[in-house]
Amino acid sequence: MSESLAEGGTAVRHGVWSVAPAMLALAVVGCGGPGQTVPLSVNMDAVPAPAKVTAPLRVAVVPFEDVRTDKSGIGRYQHYVESTVDRLVPASGSAADQITNFVVEYLKRAGFPVTRVQPGQTVAPGSADVVLSGQIESYWSEAVTRFARTELAAKNRLVLKAVNVGDGSTVRTTVVGEETKTVVFFDLGDLERLNSEALGQTLARFLADVVVADRTFKPKQ
Repeated sequence: MSESLAEGGTAVRHGVWSVAPAMLALAVVGCGGPGQTVPLSVNMDAVPAPAKVTAPLRVAVVPFEDVRTDKSGIGRYQHYVESTVDRLVPASGSAADQITNFVVEYLKRAGFPVTRVQPGQTVAPGSADVVLSGQIESYWSEAVTRFARTELAAKNRLVLKAVNVGDGSTVRTTVVGEETKTVVFFDLGDLERLNSEALGQTLARFLADVVVADRTFKPKQ
């Protein structure tokens, strides 16, 4: 802060106060704001191929229920210095649609004949040996960019319920899939693959927890 005399002897202060508006403007810019809404897809090609079942069951998959508080978002991409945060949403449909479709495709690749039951429909008598449903407790992928790297993480937690049509018995299990990775240059495809791998891990763990016996799913002893 300094003073100088203007014409007529009036003291004029300048220095710090003259740059205050510029500093305020920089502060506002530095705070950033909400970013874009970015669609996140599932990449089945990134998922390790499941082991083929030797005695496949006919499985009817009922649309999963999303019990998360925020049912629209499935992740975020935080740009460097936290200036902007993009919101990640399913590329098509809802999170429940995305996971239900993934389960159907994964079971098909494992050798199960699978039928996807449409919302509001019931399973036709004699069309399935097992009716599989589930709840989505968590489903989140994120990318956080830091100096010279971006840290990726994907995690999901599903409650799976298999009802055996023949004897009415039920197998219920909670499974979690989680993957992390660090990359130098961020590409959305990296996060899509990581998310898909985490979902594949969840389904692989479910199939590892059950055995096929007498056209039913039974808990592995």
